Amino acid sequence: MMPAAVATRHAAQLVQSRSFVSFDWSSRIFARGAAAKAREESVDVPGAFPPRGPLRVRTKPKDLSQLKVGFIGWGAMAQAVSLGIIREDLTESSSVMATDVVPEILEAAAREGLQTTASNQTLVEWADLVVMAVKPQVVDAVIKDIAPVWKDNKVLVSICAGVTIDTFQDGLGDGSKVVRVMPNTPCLVSEAATAYAASKRCADWEVDLVYDMFAAVGNATHRVPESLLNSVTGLSGSGPAYVYMLIQALSDAGVQGGLPRKVALSLATQTVIGSAKMVQETGTHPEVLKEAVTSPGGTTIAGVRALERAGFRSAVIEAVEAARLRAEGLSGK
Repeated sequence: MMPAAVATRHAAQLVQSRSFVSFDWSSRIFARGAAAKAREESVDVPGAFPPRGPLRVRTKPKDLSQLKVGFIGWGAMAQAVSLGIIREDLTESSSVMATDVVPEILEAAAREGLQTTASNQTLVEWADLVVMAVKPQVVDAVIKDIAPVWKDNKVLVSICAGVTIDTFQDGLGDGSKVVRVMPNTPCLVSEAATAYAASKRCADWEVDLVYDMFAAVGNATHRVPESLLNSVTGLSGSGPAYVYMLIQALSDAGVQGGLPRKVALSLATQTVIGSAKMVQETGTHPEVLKEAVTSPGGTTIAGVRALERAGFRSAVIEAVEAARLRAEGLSGK
């Protein structure tokens, strides 16, 4: 059990810092509290978390509302990002265009107020900032399609897993501005963890615009060297699958102990959500929070011992490393 003094202090911190999310299930659009708009980057040291605050305040020659944003491919990720920047008032739906090979998807985009086209070239000619959101195996074909109309004053943002900046510059020219982004699937509920890297030709203010876009759909948005994006893939890109496995395992254990499945899954899910928020919102290192729950001779330390004997931490580290190595193989690095 957590000591009363620790619990009281943490509860007070959570009350002060919590932002609330409301859900409109009919449209799948999520409204967020202003405090959750963005997180600034921070050094990875125990207890250091990005402070809450507004979007990037560096003076920009143009902000997103003055630019036209196009999405090549309007799948789940592209939908989350495009609707996210509209929801956060970074731009208007009339300034966003989408193209996709599936007509029904374009019809859905039109219903959201976006402009649509069946032509990638038309979209590129119209847009100032182009988001490439297609499957990695068709990237080369799309690059070949848009290359004749590409201009170096545009910015290409790629969310195509494993596709390097060099791949785009080889097809669009060395002078092309490219930002490679690695979000993850919780982007769909505005809880993305995202990392990004930019080519040398990108101006700081252009990179900041990309930060603002992805900060609109998540609370952890960090710029890293491109060489580390495969590590990001292993950690946060693939990480949701590991967390789902943990939730399932906790739920199974609850059922084994006699709980109804629905109750066990609810408790397991909320335990993960609550624990993550304790780390994120209190700024306390996970080891310190673990010790606060682990009483001498108690139930938790018995469970921790069992996890250590089973190699729990080592298994997680090995999973992230295996995913990183696979990402390197896919990207040719």
